[in-house]
Amino acid sequence: MIVAKAAKLDVQTAAELKRLRQLERQYKVLKEEHTLLKKAIRFASDRDRRSSSSSKQTGGTTKSR
Repeated sequence: MIVAKAAKLDVQTAAELKRLRQLERQYKVLKEEHTLLKKAIRFASDRDRRSSSSSKQTGGTTKSR
């Protein structure tokens, strides 16, 4: 990030910079959420795969109450 002395900007440029910063923050949050969702999907998929293979080995599934 480049930091410089505050320069006088016209209103439109200042508004565009504010919007750009807002979009960058939103993008960062979306990337973090995407990473978490991928991990959650991988976790659930691995768990389902393990439970499926273990139920085949034990001869069936058990119903929970």
